[in-house]
Amino acid sequence: MKTEKLQQLILLLLTLIVGIYVVASVEFYDETKDMGESKEVRQQPYLASKLLLERMGVATTIEDDYRRLFSDTPDAVIPQLDEAIILVDANAAISQRLGEVLLSWVEGGGYLITAVNAEAFQDSFRANALLEKLGVGVHWLVDDQLALSKFDQKESILNDPNSHKIEVGLESSYRITLPEDSDIFYTVSNEDGYTLIQLEHGEGLITFVTETFIWNNQQLAQHDNAILLVSFLENMSHVYVFNPKEQDHWFILLYHYAAEFVWLLALLIAISLWQLASRFGPTMSLFETIQSYFTQHIKVAGDHYWEQGNQHLLLAEVRNHILLIVGNKWPGAKGAEAQKIILLLQELSGWSPDTINKLMFADNTLNQSQFTQCMKGLQQLRKML
Repeated sequence: MKTEKLQQLILLLLTLIVGIYVVASVEFYDETKDMGESKEVRQQPYLASKLLLERMGVATTIEDDYRRLFSDTPDAVIPQLDEAIILVDANAAISQRLGEVLLSWVEGGGYLITAVNAEAFQDSFRANALLEKLGVGVHWLVDDQLALSKFDQKESILNDPNSHKIEVGLESSYRITLPEDSDIFYTVSNEDGYTLIQLEHGEGLITFVTETFIWNNQQLAQHDNAILLVSFLENMSHVYVFNPKEQDHWFILLYHYAAEFVWLLALLIAISLWQLASRFGPTMSLFETIQSYFTQHIKVAGDHYWEQGNQHLLLAEVRNHILLIVGNKWPGAKGAEAQKIILLLQELSGWSPDTINKLMFADNTLNQSQFTQCMKGLQQLRKML
């Protein structure tokens, strides 16, 4: 009995030891799930650059409307001369007034960085008065879309402020062009042309790069793009990044900025529909209108006589009925000549003698349309009696 208890005790201890070992060897970890980019990151492509500059002590503001820059509105953005402006899209519209104000600001000591990103095989920036005034353009290294898709992109090599070589992923399918008399301060180029140009303008400096997309959330960490951004702007007190967003559909803009016009348009449409309905009447067809039983009887009888080729019998019946009515009302007309009856019916109806003669006494062959008109005239004449 004691031996059995000892065995059970040993088995219990072994089970306890194995259980502790198993529990101790289990590795616990927190489950992680990739949620992708946040909504803020998707809506703001230059958020990473903003955070990087702010870590370097440079205040950064991202704007999405060029029209606020140096405007006369209460929400205008007016950078100081010790601050910098980055224009990230050369194809965005810049007015003549804004272009002149920007150049005046740079001339006073401001620092401007602007992209020269180009649409495929277009070498002008007609909507950008700033680049137009400075004569900035692009030279394409390829001449068709197929060659562009196969073009080998290259990195641009330049020196940072400490004379260290850095590589950045500037666009290489086109190159920046400037007038020959431009006061160029610094360039980055290869045998194909310039990918970065710094131009002195008065007391300030303008930097042209083939694109500023190297500083968006996806490309900032590639190559030495972040180093180039910091080397350009680390001494600035404030940086304004203007990234114009795509405008909403024109109808959405109309709804937001002219709601009264939308309601007015709806009212005009409703009035137009009412006017058309009043002019052309109800949409009920002729065959859907209610007809009297007598009218239906006449129509069916006429169709029957015409199909049987006995239309002359129906004409004779109606004519005899008219003569009977005339004879009952004016006994002197019974057996009278046709001319006397024509004159009597003319006096009663006001119709011409020829019309009454054709209706009452003509014996010529009629087609379907003439037969219909004759029957209609006889019916009207009978109603007048």
